[in-house]
Amino acid sequence: MGQHDIDPENLPYHPSKLERKEYIGIGEFLSLDMRTGIIDDVQEFPEMRKPSYKIRVDFGPIVGRLWSSAQITNYSRSQLIGRMVVAAINLGEKTLPTGFVSQFLVLGALDADGTVRLLEVPDGTLPGSTVA
Repeated sequence: MGQHDIDPENLPYHPSKLERKEYIGIGEFLSLDMRTGIIDDVQEFPEMRKPSYKIRVDFGPIVGRLWSSAQITNYSRSQLIGRMVVAAINLGEKTLPTGFVSQFLVLGALDADGTVRLLEVPDGTLPGSTVA
């Protein structure tokens, strides 16, 4: 499965339809750099085929601010600004057909229909904290 699709009729992400993934080992998991960050800018991204935003997230003093494209338009821009998120920041940059460079992947759980629900982070967590 690559990019997800939103499909309210077929519910492709219903837990009863999801196969278990292969074992990867703890070393591969620990090589993933997952951090917390605060969304500080959200821009419309109408050029994308699927409804998306451009989001900028502040990952604290070491990583700084990075940009990504995210299919999270089920949230309003005002619901996103100031929200703490979890992201994978070392997957490499991806240049989209529009020329926009996506630098991280924001993490969320997929509803059965494919709608993204962003992961919640406890109050008091600092931007740039590693996720273990």
